[in-house]
Amino acid sequence: MPNNTDNSNTVEVAIALLDLLPNLLYRLGQIQELNQKDESTWQDVSELRTTTGQLRLMRTLVRKETCKMQELAELLGVTPSTVTSMVKRLALQGYIERNRDDNDWRSVWVKPTERGQRALLVFDAARYAALQQRLEQLSPQELENIAAVLPVFQKLAK
Repeated sequence: MPNNTDNSNTVEVAIALLDLLPNLLYRLGQIQELNQKDESTWQDVSELRTTTGQLRLMRTLVRKETCKMQELAELLGVTPSTVTSMVKRLALQGYIERNRDDNDWRSVWVKPTERGQRALLVFDAARYAALQQRLEQLSPQELENIAAVLPVFQKLAK
């Protein structure tokens, strides 16, 4: 049975994680200058990274290839109206396209466009490069510590 000291420690860790993680994720999302020959692709990427929700939506669509709006809302854990708003914005920017179902006019299918797939690919490559640069600044022991805690974070994420 846990005692008050264990509970106090759990609360402190929870507070520290909730304070740390948003800043860490923000820093990891910052992409330094990207050495790209195709400037229009980089512009696509900088427009795409407007919100983390839109990035999650794009990643989901690229992974699934095509998806109904209702299913997309369930996969993202948001309301259908939230998905509708994100889809409208991304469609206006040319990252995804919407089509009515031929058999059920109430259903709308969405899928990423080539532009959206390309922008997400470039964005993720730049993000991985930025993270790798940050990791290279750590000592071997610090890297080992991070590697050791990854399974714990994976367990918490389930």
